[in-house]
Amino acid sequence: MGDFQGRHALIFAAAPETEYGYIRAFLDEHPDALIACADGGLRHARALGLHPDFMIADCDSSPEIEGTEIIRLKPEKDDTDTQGCLREVIRRGCTAVTLVCATGGRIDHELANLSLLEEAYALGVQMEIIDRQNRIVLHAGGCMKFKMPTGYKYFSLVPLDAVLHGVTIENAKYPLHDATVTRAGMITISNEAAANETVAVEIRDGRAIVVFSRDLAPAL
Repeated sequence: MGDFQGRHALIFAAAPETEYGYIRAFLDEHPDALIACADGGLRHARALGLHPDFMIADCDSSPEIEGTEIIRLKPEKDDTDTQGCLREVIRRGCTAVTLVCATGGRIDHELANLSLLEEAYALGVQMEIIDRQNRIVLHAGGCMKFKMPTGYKYFSLVPLDAVLHGVTIENAKYPLHDATVTRAGMITISNEAAANETVAVEIRDGRAIVVFSRDLAPAL
């Protein structure tokens, strides 16, 4: 099965994707990442010339399989293939997970993939979801400090709970102090970091996702 203790895992989901530059950049930074494919995610790995360390498939997205190890599932099951990949890379000892090709397709699949951020946190693993325009991480409460990732202009705080209490944002264009933020009235979208500052986002009670985003250049 291989020794992947402490390794970073890259999981390919099956959402539509044709632009792979951001995945190549990830691979340049993590050349020894474990490569896992969730069913139809195999086509994205192949497009990058990658051979998966393992693949989880119920073959409902594609009949094709490839990988050093194939884990077959029945289509009639409770968990998604991507959820199965997450649990498997954690079982193999990976401590950080990046999920790609997970947005932009069916909205139910996208929401299910976003929910995996909470599952990964519960299992003690750091996880992010990236696409060519966004980086998405979980804010599990308490104080999170960060520098804006290179090339990203905005950050947004999207509540997972109906109400976030005690939200404080410092060193940002739109600061907050001990505010209440609700899903019905979000006031934490499209914020920006103050120049060369470390942003601090505190949530006293509640969980949210943090989305780092950038605008794409218009097509010529």
